[in-house]
Amino acid sequence: MAKRWGRVWAVGFILWTLLAFLSAAGAHIYTASTDEPISWGQLLAWNLTVSTIWSLLTPIAYELGRRFTFDRSNWKRSLPVHLVAGAVLTCLGAAIVVELVPLVTWTKEPHVPFHAHMLSRALLDLQRYWYIVLITQGIAYYGKYRERELLSSQLEAQLANAQLDVLKSQLEPHFLFNTLNSIAALARNDGPAAEHMTLQLADLLRASLDAAGVHEVTLQQELLFLQKYIDIQQTRFQDRLLVETDIRHGIAPRRSPGLIRLSVWRDPDDLWIEVRDNGVGLSRARGNVAVEGVGLRNTRARLTQLYNDDHMLILDDAPGGGCCTRIRLPYREHPRQEAMVNVDPSFVER
Repeated sequence: MAKRWGRVWAVGFILWTLLAFLSAAGAHIYTASTDEPISWGQLLAWNLTVSTIWSLLTPIAYELGRRFTFDRSNWKRSLPVHLVAGAVLTCLGAAIVVELVPLVTWTKEPHVPFHAHMLSRALLDLQRYWYIVLITQGIAYYGKYRERELLSSQLEAQLANAQLDVLKSQLEPHFLFNTLNSIAALARNDGPAAEHMTLQLADLLRASLDAAGVHEVTLQQELLFLQKYIDIQQTRFQDRLLVETDIRHGIAPRRSPGLIRLSVWRDPDDLWIEVRDNGVGLSRARGNVAVEGVGLRNTRARLTQLYNDDHMLILDDAPGGGCCTRIRLPYREHPRQEAMVNVDPSFVER
């Protein structure tokens, strides 16, 4: 509290001193044109005396203004406090000023009763108290506004992270159930292959847990994760293969071997990812009905949460047959490694 009062006094002293110089200059210009001009030194001494006294009263008025605010729920209690405090402080300051008049002026003053002089001075200085209170209220309201703004931004960030976590939790079981179904199907016909896929799934889940709570990874990490996924699907589809949406809706319905090409490139501001297959295409797979599954809906939602409108996801029939998925993301470099990596050609094209 003492530290805060010291800062308030210092700021008050500077502002009241500046006001004293301005008031003395204005009075000097005015009295210089009259028959009884008052010297600059006397005017400055008088105004500096008043300002010094109010510099000492400012921390008290500031503390009262800070504790008794004019919020909707407090103003009825605060108003009487400030009316009384304003009267007491201004009368105290006026009494001190009137007592110091003989010491700071050297012109003959007309005889005025003490109480009249003090009341006149108090009425003139009452506005000073309310200036302090109003400035204090402004500072308090600004502080509350910044606090609410910070809290709002934190809540928005928490909400966005919570929504991303929910979407991510929906995507992972979606893939997990598909893989478990594949393992169950293999177990009936090929025990060793089912065992191998189970171990691959455990490896993939371990990598997924390592990335828990992380919504952005480098391209290299994503490709390594994708490679684990492909290893699982290769066990299922053998020589027919890639990437879940293409496997389910493009390659899976085919009897003959399929080709999926994964391409990644960068322009100055964006990272582009394209997955293209030679499967049956969207129109034939869906019967010309544009319906997206859980994976695509949640992917779109996660991209919107992360990048707002600064992204693109297009899923369409590829020229010449098959499906093409194209994604555009803002390009960012990892602090310790490049976002772009050299991709193994055998991994890109299956």
